[in-house]
Amino acid sequence: MTEAEVLSVIETIANRYCHKFRFGYFTAEDIKQEAFIIAVEALDRYDSNRPLENFLSTHVKNRLINFKRDNYCRQKKEDADSKWEMRNNAKRFLMEPLDISNIRDENEKNMREEQNITNKLFTQEVFELIDTYLPVEFRADYLRIKAGVYVPKPKREIVYEQILLIMRKHGDEEG
Repeated sequence: MTEAEVLSVIETIANRYCHKFRFGYFTAEDIKQEAFIIAVEALDRYDSNRPLENFLSTHVKNRLINFKRDNYCRQKKEDADSKWEMRNNAKRFLMEPLDISNIRDENEKNMREEQNITNKLFTQEVFELIDTYLPVEFRADYLRIKAGVYVPKPKREIVYEQILLIMRKHGDEEG
């Protein structure tokens, strides 16, 4: 089989499963990419005496089932202890958006806009500077920090240093 034929088979399988396995914040495109990676990694274990599409289809489907289970939540066990349930709920709550439609109290701390328009514009300008000048090798960690995802302290400090350098070098040019 040629490389183009193998890639065509992988593309077909990825397209087959990308909509069936999407969940939470994993879009169909994310699942398609994951399926593609899984299929490419499985090629080392392929027995050429058997049909490639059958092998990859079964392998990718099983791995996507595991991927969804590991990243979403698991069915409740009969003898599940409270620690298991807390871990499982933590994963599930990350994937399911919180319904705030019934919250009506404008006096609640997180339900009103604290920042005035000047601060918003300044913040937007700072983010634009960082987006423009931050070296690509620090971008993934920066986006994780910005999204509130945990980043180890040494990596976080390097990103902060890079941001400070950008602000020192380019902060006065904009204003």
